[in-house]
Amino acid sequence: MKNKYQRLSKNEKMECRNMYYATLKGKEMRLRLIRLNITGTLGLLIAIYMIVNGNYTKEIQWYDYCIAISLFLASFTFLIGAYIIRGKVLNQFAIKIPRFRNK
Repeated sequence: MKNKYQRLSKNEKMECRNMYYATLKGKEMRLRLIRLNITGTLGLLIAIYMIVNGNYTKEIQWYDYCIAISLFLASFTFLIGAYIIRGKVLNQFAIKIPRFRNK
């Protein structure tokens, strides 16, 4: 039962996702995951811009690299974390729903 959501077919995954996002808890979780994805994407874009712009103008220092790399890693962690959290929550929901329990 650990990977119930991952073993569902594509249509069943979509149905499970829609059922979860229809609940009050699912709506709140969806907003939080969207916020995490936006934060991660903007952080990645800013980090890439810092490195490219600094190399283009030749005014980048070692601490600028440190800031850009740490921002890049934090943003990447946000994106991966949102993906992992979504999988865990949907898996727990799929285990609790009787419709998906016997599949």
